[in-house]
Amino acid sequence: MKTKTFVLVVVAFLALAGVAQSAMWVGAQLGGNFPLKSNVDVNGVTFGDTTFRPSVIGGGTIGYDFINTGFGAYNWPDWMKYLSVATDLTYNRMVVEGQSGGLGDALANSARFNGYMVAWSFLLRAQYGFMHDNEVPSGRVVPYIGVGPAVVFSGGDGSYALVSVNNLTNTRFHVAQTNIGVVVEPGIRFMCLKNVSVDTAMRYRWCRPSWSGDDVNIKVPLNQLSFLVRANYHF
Repeated sequence: MKTKTFVLVVVAFLALAGVAQSAMWVGAQLGGNFPLKSNVDVNGVTFGDTTFRPSVIGGGTIGYDFINTGFGAYNWPDWMKYLSVATDLTYNRMVVEGQSGGLGDALANSARFNGYMVAWSFLLRAQYGFMHDNEVPSGRVVPYIGVGPAVVFSGGDGSYALVSVNNLTNTRFHVAQTNIGVVVEPGIRFMCLKNVSVDTAMRYRWCRPSWSGDDVNIKVPLNQLSFLVRANYHF
């Protein structure tokens, strides 16, 4: 009896995997993150035109299309096929080299600010498919735009040297903060197979951390552009 049940579960899973444009999907993403220059406030002293180094960004995502086929499907109204929701988790570094201008001028000559950012994003996406066929009736090429909030965990460590910053010299510090951000992502989904897709996207993310710790308070408005490639499995 247990064997028959197991076989039925496997068959059901395979059947779901073969459905074109299934409701649920999971994916992995990788790309480059490019922060724009910022004016950074360190303990009340402003350092303009701070340059954060570009970095690799990566993470995972899970989403749901409001359609009536595949795992988690429901008899949604037809117009809801133009909508989907997704949540993802990404990681990227936030590094400022010492004496590189802006915040870098507040660092010791041989030091750098080694920062990080982990963002948990929630997106509502509007989409429209082109190149419909029997295998993928909703379209093989699907432009979309997503927008939503993000919970951003960020921080870093370094050492500063300017006397004007709290009258301290060569002092190590570690800072961290959790903030709310905003994410906007236009992109295009390509259905390579009936249950495998690839997204190419450009993501804009804004947040304004107020990093604090070890008698240091850093306020920085962060505008970041990320170029992402995402591979998804629909089940």
